[in-house]
Amino acid sequence: ERINWKPLIGYKDEIKDFYSIGDQLFFLSHKNASKFKIGVTSILNPDFDKAKIIVAEGKDVITDIQKSQNYIIYATSNGITNEQYSINTKTLTTEKLHLPQGVNRSSPFNATLNDRLIVYNANWLSPYSVYEYDIEKNSITKSKWFDTSGGFPDFSKDYVIKEVEVESYDGVLVPLSILYPKNIKFDGNAPCYLEGYGAYGYSITPSYSSANVILLEQGCSIAFAHVRGGGEKGEEWHQAGMKTTKPNTWKDFIACAEYLIKEKYTSPQKLIGTGMSAGGILIGRAITERPDLFAVAISQVGETNILRSEVSPNGDNQIPEFGSVKVEKDINALIEMDAQSKVIKGTKYPAVFVRSGMNDARVVPWTPAKFAAVLQNSSSSNKPVLLYVKYDNGHFTSDIDVTIKEFVDMLSFSLWQVGHPKFKITD
Repeated sequence: ERINWKPLIGYKDEIKDFYSIGDQLFFLSHKNASKFKIGVTSILNPDFDKAKIIVAEGKDVITDIQKSQNYIIYATSNGITNEQYSINTKTLTTEKLHLPQGVNRSSPFNATLNDRLIVYNANWLSPYSVYEYDIEKNSITKSKWFDTSGGFPDFSKDYVIKEVEVESYDGVLVPLSILYPKNIKFDGNAPCYLEGYGAYGYSITPSYSSANVILLEQGCSIAFAHVRGGGEKGEEWHQAGMKTTKPNTWKDFIACAEYLIKEKYTSPQKLIGTGMSAGGILIGRAITERPDLFAVAISQVGETNILRSEVSPNGDNQIPEFGSVKVEKDINALIEMDAQSKVIKGTKYPAVFVRSGMNDARVVPWTPAKFAAVLQNSSSSNKPVLLYVKYDNGHFTSDIDVTIKEFVDMLSFSLWQVGHPKFKITD
């Protein structure tokens, strides 16, 4: 008539998630393990401090655990791609699931009746796809019930995904994702489109874009620099690229550009650099610090005048990330990250495409306009600096036709400037 309840898990155990199979209790904990660990204890007499640790804290973050009938499934992330593993609950052995490259997430078909999973994959080269995975057989098939990829071809036959780490100026290793055609000649003659952001702890993770495929079809390689200021390696990575540490953001981007040139993916005469919004700090300071590295720079609604940002409608919102001119210790950092004031007359700057939206309240239109004007007035390279304004746009637009047209204009300009034979101007 009376049940004597007692606590199973306490706050001090620092457990994020747990599952029971038989009398075993499997748990995911961050106690003395900031990137998490997986352990098992008895559900009848739980002792988390003396539990058997099955998966110790490692280089990658353990993001979650799930269960099927006979397995515990866990996922790891390096901040860019995800891997999935299974733990046999009888033997406590682990095995990697053979999944497509990219971001993989899963859920059990029926955790009490079988060992099958639904796996969701996001990839640089394939549209969002759904697979069915049999853990016992370690086999994968594309789901006929949940498939969303439609009739897209298998782009992996023609293009390669390569994930590397590049040594930055201070020895820190910076992740760099590279997509390139299989038939590329590593002689430095191919164009390369290098993108970066590096702010607010935002991570650039694999996702399919038809725009990327269009670039690849033109013989270009594409690279994503996962620079400090983003979240690819956790909050410490974010804090290593904000306020006084903000120079790491564009210096990491420069290191990635140098790597692509050194490895002959491209050359300074063929390299296109781009940054959007807060990424305007990245691309603006990259070309003002190393104008010799880039043939083209694209600043998309870019924050290139951060010293004056505070008086704009979105200014106060950005103070926690970049600092305030009203705070003495922030001023030198803001001066250093302000691309507008770093443009030097008589310098040979690359061709620059500056995009702005007239209704943009995040980066007010006079910011890109001033950056274009000072470059037009200062560059000695005789390369064009184009201010591209959409009068109906804000920071973004929901009009897909406008988005496509902007992309076509930006990339046509860029490929023209790197000498692509299909984009020459003819009489």
